[in-house]
Amino acid sequence: MDEIVISLGSNLGDRKKYLESSIKILSKRMRLISESSIYETTPQGVSYNHGNYLNQVALFKSQINPYSLLNLTKRIEKKLGRNKKGDLSPRVIDIDIIIIGSKKINRKNFTIPHRNYKFRPFVLVPIQDIELNFKQINLNLKGLLAKTKIAAKYREEIKLYSPKDLQGRKS
Repeated sequence: MDEIVISLGSNLGDRKKYLESSIKILSKRMRLISESSIYETTPQGVSYNHGNYLNQVALFKSQINPYSLLNLTKRIEKKLGRNKKGDLSPRVIDIDIIIIGSKKINRKNFTIPHRNYKFRPFVLVPIQDIELNFKQINLNLKGLLAKTKIAAKYREEIKLYSPKDLQGRKS
């Protein structure tokens, strides 16, 4: 069985519900091992006004074919209301496959490990929450975080999500 790391993000509507729903649906096809805390993050790589994101990472175990998993994540996004993928517009849900065991895939629209995860603090910081549960995946995230100074630089932008902090605030 492969260990699979999935990153989830939402910045529209009931953001927490979209993360929870995605994990629930994924759990019907794969065994959920661990979930990170939920983090609220500022938008990355966009210049126009976005609402803050909620981000989370989940660790699963499965023998699912990588392309079947990709199709599953696309179906979940569509089911939950995401209309198009590939742009940086606000979205109800974004599901990215970060790692599938030790598999390497390099296709035009599908790369494993995910080509940008090492540069995404909203993926790396939540991965720290679940890294102790990894067995097969050899990731030295603490070293990576220290080298890139992500932990210090982005802790200002990445905060543990607390619903009481957001009462009365719309996304």
